[in-house]
Amino acid sequence: MPITAAEERAFYDNVYSRFLALPDEQLRVDRQVMLRTWNDPRQPQYERRRLYMAVMARLEAHLRPGLRVLDYGCGPADWGVWLATEGAEVTLLDLSPAAVELGVRRAGASGVTVRGEARDASDLSCFRDGEFDLVYASAAVHHTLKYPHAFAELVRVIRPGGVLLLAETYGNNPLLNGARKLRAAVQGEAEEQGEEIILGDAEIAQLRGAFASVQLHELHLLAMGKRLLRGKLHLAWARRLVEAAESLDASLLRALPSLRRYCGEVVIEAVR
Repeated sequence: MPITAAEERAFYDNVYSRFLALPDEQLRVDRQVMLRTWNDPRQPQYERRRLYMAVMARLEAHLRPGLRVLDYGCGPADWGVWLATEGAEVTLLDLSPAAVELGVRRAGASGVTVRGEARDASDLSCFRDGEFDLVYASAAVHHTLKYPHAFAELVRVIRPGGVLLLAETYGNNPLLNGARKLRAAVQGEAEEQGEEIILGDAEIAQLRGAFASVQLHELHLLAMGKRLLRGKLHLAWARRLVEAAESLDASLLRALPSLRRYCGEVVIEAVR
């Protein structure tokens, strides 16, 4: 039985509320903090460092003072707060009030101000048509597609010529999908995490129907084996294995670009 928005909200409120007790110095975000975290093998974000670097490069290509940005499904709001420190006018959106409260506090700890809205993505009536120049979502859109009207609302709030930038798990590889389901079962992943939709061809087609252009930057084919090394990447041998797989991926995808659709992660840039 599909979970409700209320169940998902309660789950993430519990996840993010624990961070509200941290002192301000541990909540600060800027470019150097993010890069230092991604490049630290002891941190869980290290596993997705290449994905995040690709995202940062695309966001920096659009950055300008006053850029109106919506951090969609902001979670802990690293991205939204960072963009605010770079001069963007940022709004945080999340189903979880605790996530939005955390993001607003992190912004204050980082010397910037952001707007926060805690609400269901199926109703963004708090925003005008075309209010945002750029909407960024990090592993969030797959959560919201299951809610009625959420996709139409997402498109509505982006101005004509504006950009939707997504960082997502890519779901066209049946082997990876099977491994994901197995991992979720073994680790006892809570249903309230809302992971029942993974972005794939059907969702890409939906994007192409609503945006003037959609570009994909696929990452990690064999290198998705990094998931098997989760918790071990602080060890040199584990990092060498991942780096070898990444190098082999580069050669494979260059020689056989049709394999890109089977990669495990993707950055999507859609222009309205």
